[in-house]
Amino acid sequence: MKELNLIRDTWSHTETMGVLTFGDMELQTIEPPWIATDPGGKSRESCVPAGRYLLRPHKRPSGDESVALVNPGHAVYYLASDRTNDVGRFLILIHPGNWVSDVVGCIAPGKTRANSEKGRMVTSSKSSMRAIMDHIGGDEAIIHISWRNDEPA
Repeated sequence: MKELNLIRDTWSHTETMGVLTFGDMELQTIEPPWIATDPGGKSRESCVPAGRYLLRPHKRPSGDESVALVNPGHAVYYLASDRTNDVGRFLILIHPGNWVSDVVGCIAPGKTRANSEKGRMVTSSKSSMRAIMDHIGGDEAIIHISWRNDEPA
């Protein structure tokens, strides 16, 4: 099974940024800030907790390919129906997006980081997502997510 590694290295009250590596590829990521209020982080507003996740292939309503993060131990599920007592988050995806406003609790990959009028961003997200999908090859994979330093409080 293929493995990816995401090390979050920059965070603020508006976004979390990191470096995603797999094979000989290194990409940048942007995702929401960490908000530790609910199991799995605050639904639709937070990144997921650090840990090991299964990446499950997922087709978005637009037809675009993505992958969903799954780790029931962190209250992160593939579908809402997979949850127990409606607790936990679901459909947390890695999908294209350039700004944190493009992802609702998800992760967007990009080639580089930049600053723009809309704030911090990643560039070339669609081609970066294609590189991830090419690496995984339509199969399930594993992603390890960690913080470079201590997790933000």
